[in-house]
Amino acid sequence: MSLRRLIFIIYLTTTTFALFAQNTSKVFQKANTQFETLGYAKAIELYETALKKPKGATEEEIVKAKLNLALSYKLVKDYTNSERIYRETLSANPILKGDDIKAYRHFAQVLTSNGKFPEANQYWQKFNELQEQDKRGVEFIKLNSNREALERNAGSYRIEYVGINSSSADFSPVYYKKGLVFVSGRSANSGIRRVFNWDASSFLDLFYLEDLKAIGNESSGASAIGSSTQTPIQKTAPPSKKLGTDYYTPPTPNDAKTVGRKGNEYITGSKDLDYEENPTIPTEKFSKNLNSKYHEGPCAFFHDGSKIIFTRNSQIGGGGIFGQKKNATINRLKLYSAEFEDNDWRKIKEIPFNSNDYSCGHPTLTIDDKIMYFVSDMPGGYGGTDIWMTRYNNGEWTKPQNLGGAVNTRGNEMFPFIDERGNLYFSSDFHPGLGDLDIFFIPMNTATGMPSGKVRNIGAPLNSNKDDFGIITDSERQTGFLSSNRKRGGVDDDIYKFTRLGTLYGCRELVVNIYDNETKKPFDRIRFEYEIKGNATSRESAITSSLGTIKLCLEADNDFNFIVKQNGFQAETVSFSNKDASDYESSKLDIYLRKEIVVVDKNKKNKPAEIKAQTENDILVARRNGNPVSTIFRGIVTAGKDSTPIAGVKIKFINQCTGIAQEMITGSDGSYEFKRELNCDYILESFKENFGKSSELVAKVGEKRSIINIFRKKTPAPSVGSLFDTKLYKVGDVVKLDNIYYDSESYKIRKDAARELEKLVRTMQKNPNMIIEIRSHTDTRGNALDNLSLSQRRANEVVDFLVDKGVARARMRGVGKGESEPVNSCGDGVQCTEAEHQRNRRTEFKILSIERK
Repeated sequence: MSLRRLIFIIYLTTTTFALFAQNTSKVFQKANTQFETLGYAKAIELYETALKKPKGATEEEIVKAKLNLALSYKLVKDYTNSERIYRETLSANPILKGDDIKAYRHFAQVLTSNGKFPEANQYWQKFNELQEQDKRGVEFIKLNSNREALERNAGSYRIEYVGINSSSADFSPVYYKKGLVFVSGRSANSGIRRVFNWDASSFLDLFYLEDLKAIGNESSGASAIGSSTQTPIQKTAPPSKKLGTDYYTPPTPNDAKTVGRKGNEYITGSKDLDYEENPTIPTEKFSKNLNSKYHEGPCAFFHDGSKIIFTRNSQIGGGGIFGQKKNATINRLKLYSAEFEDNDWRKIKEIPFNSNDYSCGHPTLTIDDKIMYFVSDMPGGYGGTDIWMTRYNNGEWTKPQNLGGAVNTRGNEMFPFIDERGNLYFSSDFHPGLGDLDIFFIPMNTATGMPSGKVRNIGAPLNSNKDDFGIITDSERQTGFLSSNRKRGGVDDDIYKFTRLGTLYGCRELVVNIYDNETKKPFDRIRFEYEIKGNATSRESAITSSLGTIKLCLEADNDFNFIVKQNGFQAETVSFSNKDASDYESSKLDIYLRKEIVVVDKNKKNKPAEIKAQTENDILVARRNGNPVSTIFRGIVTAGKDSTPIAGVKIKFINQCTGIAQEMITGSDGSYEFKRELNCDYILESFKENFGKSSELVAKVGEKRSIINIFRKKTPAPSVGSLFDTKLYKVGDVVKLDNIYYDSESYKIRKDAARELEKLVRTMQKNPNMIIEIRSHTDTRGNALDNLSLSQRRANEVVDFLVDKGVARARMRGVGKGESEPVNSCGDGVQCTEAEHQRNRRTEFKILSIERK
C-alpha cells in the first residue's frame, strides 16, 4: 500500500456508511464492519462470499452491499473488478439517493482508468444530472471527448523502467547526495511481513540508492516506453504468468486468475498473487532511526543535507507514534524533522502544526529551504486533501497557508514537488486528467510562495490512465523520475526515469474564422499568415476552407500575430495568446475584414485620372501598413461597456492648422474615415445622445507620433486625459476605476489612486452635465455590517477628492456596497490570496444621467 492510499483515510471516514450495519441482515454485518473500519481487503472477501447467498437481505441491502464492494475494489486500485461490480449493479437501474449518487462518479472514474472513455462520459452525465455541487464531470466529459490533446506531445519523452523496483510499492523518489531516497513496501529480508489492513499490502519504509550512476548503467538495457527500441528487463516471474502482467498491458476483464500463494485471492494484482519481481539494482534501508514499525513516507531534505522532513503515521488514541490501542482504525499522518549527526538521523521531533485531528504529509522544500509545501486535510481546505505552505523563519515553521482554489479542489491534491525555479508539480484526482491521479504543473510567485499562473496537465507519457505522482525534475523538465502503477495497476507502484527528447510543451488548438464585416459571411479559401510575436522566422501561412475556417495547433504558451490581406479590404493584424488557453478545448479567433473606403475631397477639382491615381495610391498605402504615414485616417467608435460598434455617432475631425472641420455620422459598423494632412495636428471629437463626449488629439507625423484611433489613444503631456478618451459610455453604464484600491480595513485613498482619480476629474469637467454615483466595495473578510460602513466611508472619500478638484458635490452621490458584489469567487469562508481580496476592494462609478442643454 502506498501512502496515498493511507492519506485517503482522512476523508473517507467522514463518508462511510455507519448506519448501514445497524439495519442490514447479519449475513452482511461482518463485511460492513470491515468496510466502515477501512479494512477494504477483508471487506472484499466477505462481501463476495455474502453476496453469493444473501439470505434474509432486502433488495436495498443487496444494492448497498454491491456499491460498497465496488468502491472497496476501487480504493484498492483493482479497477477490473470494480468495473465488474459497478456494471452489474448499475445496469439494473437502481434508484440511488444521497451519497449513493456518487456511485455514478466512481464508475465513470473506473471506466476512464480502464480506457472506456465514451461510456465513462455517459456516467459522468448521469452524475451531473443528479447533483448540483460537484461539477467535475463537465470538464472530464470535455477531456474524454478530446484526449488526443493531452497525448500529442508524447513523442517528446523517453520513459524507462528502472531496476530498483520490487513487487511491492516503490514510489516518491527524492534526490539525496549522489543518489535517491524513495519509499518502498519491500520487507528487505527482515523475515517479518507487516500487513496493512486497507489492502493487505506491506507497511512502508525509506530506502536508499547510493549512486544514481547505477541506474544510468542499468537503463541501457531498460525498457523505454515511447521509444523506438524496447528491450525487456530481466525479471523473475512464476511459470504461470498471465496476459496483462507485462510492463505495458494492464489486466483486462477477460484475464483469468491463477492460483495464488498469498494475499487476497479476490483482488487482481494482489501482492504475491501470481507475480514476483526482484530488484536488479541493490538498495538498502535508509536509516534505522527513521524507519519505524509503521509507515514512513515521502520526505524532503534541506539542500545542504543537514536536515530531513519526513512523513510518518501515528496511531490515534495511543499516546504517541507507537500507540498501544489495538482496535484503532484511523491513522493520522504527521510531519517530522530530524538532523544528521554521528552518521545517522537524530533529534527526531514533530513539526508543531501536526494534529491528532487531521493529517500532514508529502513535504517538499524550495531551493533556499525557506518554504515547505505539504499535503493536509486540516480545516480551511477545499475538499479531501489540499496543498499548503509554511515558511521557515528563525528555525520555526509559520502557520500553514492554503494555496487556494487555483490549485486545490473538492478532490485530492497531493505529492507536491517544487523545482529550483519555483514551479510546483502535484498530483490530483479532480483536475481533468487521463486516469486516476495525474501530475499537474503551475508556476509560482517565488516572493509570495503562492500560485501565479494556470494549472496544466503535463500530459502523456508522463501521465497515463493509471496513477501518476511523486515526480522530481529540473526546471526545464529535461530529466527526472516519477512514480506510477501503469505497469500492472493496483498497489504495484514503480519508479520510472524520464528524459525529454523534444519540446517542453505540445501545441494548443485554435479555430480561426475570417468573415466579411459588412455581410458577416465567411470568406471562401482566404490566405493569411501568422507568427510568434517577436520571432519573424516563425511566420507561416495557411488557407481557410470554403467556409472561411481552419483549425491550427499552435505551440503552447506563446503570443501570436495573425496578418490578413485581401484585395478590396483593409489589412488586419490581430493578436492572440494561448498562454491561458485550454489544453483540451479549441480556442476560437474570429477576424472581420472591413472594406476599403476612400473619401475624396469634393472641394478639390481633380481630373478623373488624377482622382483615380490618388485613390489607388491611398488604398495601397493604407493596405500596406495600417500606418502612421497614410493620408486616410480611419477608426471605429465602440460602446464603453461591451466594446460593440455603435451607429449614429457624430464625428468631427478638426484640422488644428486651418480650423477646418470634417464631419460624418457612423453607420452600423461604427466606422469613420477622414482625409488628413500629415504635418498638422487634429482634434477628433465624438458625440451621441445619452453618451459621454470623447475628445482626443491626433498628432502630426512630423513629431513622429503614432496615429491613434478610437481604440488606442494618447493625450498630450502633461494632461492626464479622460476616462472617455478610448470609448463612449451611456446612461446606466458602470465604469471601473483602475488602480483605485485600498489597504485592508482602511478608507484612505492610496497615492497610487491619484492619477486615475485625476482622469475622473477631467471626465467630469469635459461632461459638465453628467451626474454619477460613486460606488465603493470591500473584500468579504470580516463583519458584513462593518464592511458596509467601511465602503461608505471610502465612497465619501472619493467624492471629497473630486469636490477638492472643483467638481460640484451635487453631481455626485457616494454609495457603499460593502462585500455584497465580489468580482471573483472570494466569498465568505473561501481561501483567497491577498491579491484576489484586493480586487474586491475597488471603486466604480455609474452614469445616472447626461443632460443636454
